[in-house]
Amino acid sequence: MQNAVSNRQLDIDRFYILIDRLSAKLNGPRHLSQCDGSLQWPNRGVYFFFEDGEYRSGSQIPRIVRVGTHAVSTGSKTTLWSRLRTHRGHLSGSGNHRGSVFRKLVGYALLEKNSYPQSIKNTWGVGNSASHNIRVEEIPLEKDVSSHLCRMPFLWIKIDDLPGPESKRKYIERNVIALLSARTGCPDIPSDDWLGKNCRDQKIRSSGLWNSDHVDEIYDPLFLDIFEQFIAAHISD
Repeated sequence: MQNAVSNRQLDIDRFYILIDRLSAKLNGPRHLSQCDGSLQWPNRGVYFFFEDGEYRSGSQIPRIVRVGTHAVSTGSKTTLWSRLRTHRGHLSGSGNHRGSVFRKLVGYALLEKNSYPQSIKNTWGVGNSASHNIRVEEIPLEKDVSSHLCRMPFLWIKIDDLPGPESKRKYIERNVIALLSARTGCPDIPSDDWLGKNCRDQKIRSSGLWNSDHVDEIYDPLFLDIFEQFIAAHISD
């Protein structure tokens, strides 16, 4: 058991070394508040979000709190920027949490932490669509979600393979989440003030990530070699 723990710590340390290398290639992280489609994003990729006040245990190294990709269904035409834009929301500050699980989860946490009308609590996260009146009622929370997400720095890596469940993007996403999940033993736990601790989804609270998929899985250490190869090949568009 001790050897397994030691190996995981080494793998986590290696992963963050690779993240530093990726950050250097990108000239540092971006914020969604400063992003639009003119920045010539790669067509497909994987993204990694950080959050103010969240650090690796015993250090001042920012820890990743959300990992994601897109176009994992065969034939999907979703691009990296279109996925990030959905997370960001509209330029008006509002957004559509029914199109973004990330937005929905952050909204759940804000609902528990702050005071909102009961009408929003009754409808948030309900259904894949909503009437105009419901969406208007939800605008205050949508705006607060947008504000929070736009403050979160993020990195991304170009992995432009074909859409499908066996894509390398999905492989990288799944294994990074499994590696960083506190539910399976990652020592980099969230701070006492982490917003995610207010989320109604128990997997969010206990994993330390804004992810509910793959947080209970066992990671494949070999993914780090593949991740390193993609970083070495990464060219900022």
